[in-house]
Amino acid sequence: MSDSTHPLLSVIIPTRERAETLGYTLRTALDQRSRNFEVIVSDNFSQDNTAQVVKSLSDPRLHLINPGRRLSMSNHWEFALLRATGDYIMFIGDDDAIVPGGLDQLEASILTTRALAYCWPRPIYNWPMDGKPANIVRLPPPHGPSEIDLRNAAKLSASKGLWDPLIPSMYHSAVAKGIPDAIRENTGRVFHSTQPDVFISMAVPVFAGKAHDVGHYVSVAGQSEKSNSGVNQRSGRLEYFDKFIQEYEGYKIHPTLFPEIPIGLNLTPDSLLLAMDKFPDFYSGMTFNYDAMWAVLLRDNSTVYRYKLSTWDILRKRRQIRRYHPFHASRFLLYSASHRLRGLKGTALERVRTFHRQVTPLPDDIYGFVKKLTDVNWLRHCSDGLN
Repeated sequence: MSDSTHPLLSVIIPTRERAETLGYTLRTALDQRSRNFEVIVSDNFSQDNTAQVVKSLSDPRLHLINPGRRLSMSNHWEFALLRATGDYIMFIGDDDAIVPGGLDQLEASILTTRALAYCWPRPIYNWPMDGKPANIVRLPPPHGPSEIDLRNAAKLSASKGLWDPLIPSMYHSAVAKGIPDAIRENTGRVFHSTQPDVFISMAVPVFAGKAHDVGHYVSVAGQSEKSNSGVNQRSGRLEYFDKFIQEYEGYKIHPTLFPEIPIGLNLTPDSLLLAMDKFPDFYSGMTFNYDAMWAVLLRDNSTVYRYKLSTWDILRKRRQIRRYHPFHASRFLLYSASHRLRGLKGTALERVRTFHRQVTPLPDDIYGFVKKLTDVNWLRHCSDGLN
């Protein structure tokens, strides 16, 4: 323990009626030698057997909490964060995983460097969905430790109109508890938008100049049929996000965003802009690039969200869009062309990924997958086709 009263690290796992994946996630989190961390499962008033799954794992590092009523995602994260006692905070999802020994290695890095924020390369694993087998979405190669200039990273994120998931956000990253405490002291609470991880990625740089990239895998992001990312790959996404936003009881999207598109497309830019508004001194002189934002929305819509949105839709409504924020059609088209070129490269890589999925079948659960990540030969075989 970091002292006699609290652990070095709190791993927070918010969950809502995903008992079928949560058990695997917990097994990975507890597959560590260290006793210098706690795992807090915050059950958002689930009506399935979530509590039984947690209680079946007898481990003093594991704690179950419940707000006693259904909360929005951000309010739930706020509730869970207030119960954490560690010097550092880390969130993962209930279909995600910790790599075997990952927390042991992270602890060693923290005790050696004592940085304010930590990040790492993050693989993405797709659980089996809709009759399709498990597959690897992303498998970045491990690398040596390095430092990230967070002010520059935040400035770059604003200039590209997109969220950079590599900026430590407490989600699949570890942040000193003093940072969310400072955010709360300055703004009244920690999470201010519908996307708590996106908001925090733009708030952490305000209080931490640099982040330490440990270079090795600590956690793996999972995408399952009930997760936000999983829903985007399936039918019913419009109804899902309508229900999602209703839990925020009259939530208003940032006034500079064009409201005549599906609300799901606006949630990430809304979080970025809200964070910039909350910390005007830090973000003074940094400009949010709306033209690049539209290119990102178009790209993500075609590859992920699949709402009815096209280049022509955006250009046709350019006058209405300019009532909310600056919009330059030529710049938008240039950014879109750049994303399309990257997309063509991605299509070629997907053919290689498909081959590797055929010759390298993956475990049907994320616990089995992270066990595979400790096999150097298997990892090298997959990385040859995925990167």
